[in-house]
Amino acid sequence: MNKTITRISILLLTTAAFFSFAGCGGHTQLKGKIAFEDGSPLTTGMVIFDDGTTLARAPIQPDGTFIAGTEKENNGLPPGTYNVYITGAEEMLDNPEGKFPPPTRPLIHKKHTAAETSGLTVTIDKATKDFTITVESPEEGRR
Repeated sequence: MNKTITRISILLLTTAAFFSFAGCGGHTQLKGKIAFEDGSPLTTGMVIFDDGTTLARAPIQPDGTFIAGTEKENNGLPPGTYNVYITGAEEMLDNPEGKFPPPTRPLIHKKHTAAETSGLTVTIDKATKDFTITVESPEEGRR
């Protein structure tokens, strides 16, 4: 009986230690800005980082900045190369008829809204802290 309890205790301690170390120090806090080629910020939306196994997201603030996280906002990302895409970057249009969903106008080029087509990537290592992602307007000269 004591050997069984000892084995269970060792197994539980080993498992707890593994999960403590697995979640420790592996993420890099990632801050950045989403901007157009002229330097003006994208003021709304959600930026998504996807490496095929890890999916991280960050809301885009009105000044174009973001802080990315995986399980929760701001907790960073593990090192790797990520495809980057943006969702929800739309402007609400007037809706006098009360249509649902309300009409919107995209603020970025459609290609930036999917991981497969965005053409945006970022490589994250321990030194990566702050960077700017440049996006295109939906049509040249219009925003």
